[in-house]
Amino acid sequence: MTKIIIPHPERRRALLLIDIQKGFLKDDRRGIVPLIQKVIKEGAYQLVIEAIFHAEPGSLWDKQTQWTFPLQPTVPEIKTLLDPGIVTVTKTTKSAFKGNVNLAELLHKNAIEEVHLVGLDTNDCVFATAQESFDLGFFTYVLEECVASSSSDDLHEAALKILRRLDMTNHSELIETKNILNA
Repeated sequence: MTKIIIPHPERRRALLLIDIQKGFLKDDRRGIVPLIQKVIKEGAYQLVIEAIFHAEPGSLWDKQTQWTFPLQPTVPEIKTLLDPGIVTVTKTTKSAFKGNVNLAELLHKNAIEEVHLVGLDTNDCVFATAQESFDLGFFTYVLEECVASSSSDDLHEAALKILRRLDMTNHSELIETKNILNA
């Protein structure tokens, strides 16, 4: 199984599960599920939070993009690993920080220094949440093996390229290259 590099284990960290919902998790993207499961089981996070998205008829999503998405839970393969009292952020926009929970306050209250993100879509909600997390003063890393885009590999790679440039990922592609070169 893929070795997932978890940055800075000495910091107090939170894991944000972004929109791991059936409607986004297409069959060809399901490979991230066992990797997310591994991170949940082995990541030793002080806080784990799930975010779920929905866009109802009549919403801005519907009016501007002619797209709606029903409220769906996190997929069972992930949900069953989560504590029953997990904080769930329900959102109607891209960033998990704009949901029904004051996420920044929750992270500060738990003395979280670093945020790791997994889920969907790399180029949309994961990207927006990562940017806002950083802007709010948290060290922020997208775990590359554990994110995907439901619409396009090109958009996924473009978002990762930007995040890598900002040092906001765990740099899996660089680690893999270094390991091959040092073998």
